[in-house]
Amino acid sequence: MNNFNQKGFTLLELLIVIGVLAVLATATVLVLNPIEILRQSRDATRVSDLASIKNAIGVYVTGVDSPDLDGGTTSCSTLCYVNASSVVANCGGRHSTKTTTEDSTREVDSNGWIPIDFADIPGGSPLSVLPIDPTNDSTYFYSYACDNTNKTFELDVVFESTKYLTTEDYDGTDGGNSAATYEIGTDPDLDI
Repeated sequence: MNNFNQKGFTLLELLIVIGVLAVLATATVLVLNPIEILRQSRDATRVSDLASIKNAIGVYVTGVDSPDLDGGTTSCSTLCYVNASSVVANCGGRHSTKTTTEDSTREVDSNGWIPIDFADIPGGSPLSVLPIDPTNDSTYFYSYACDNTNKTFELDVVFESTKYLTTEDYDGTDGGNSAATYEIGTDPDLDI
């Protein structure tokens, strides 16, 4: 007597299950869009970094007797500052007629890419190092410009995700003069 009552899946059942899994996997990738999620993550880091720098500069301006926003070089009137290399003139067109100056260091003692000596703050610098853009290339980078006479400044970045490019407060309604750039700082109209 032969017992053909074995338990298992037929080839047809296996093909149907594989087909359903393939459809579900494709739908998941299309709905979640992992590339856009990575872009959003980098943009969230950008917002957080600029807020940290802005707060540190605010603490510096209010906590130091004679704050110097350009490291004593009197260059606020002519320069904008970046950490990225190969950035075109005027910090990528973000800061009117200012010329770009690049510095690859992240020190907080006025030798970093932002020429402010955060170590002068009573109690020490709120930043251990100066943040840089997660991508930090000629398109995505942080830029800093200042008006040392009025003790105002502007920090700029360009977003890459659809969410941040179209979200209120980040889509050109941030008070700045460039719709394509996220601008924060203390300068009126953010037009340094």
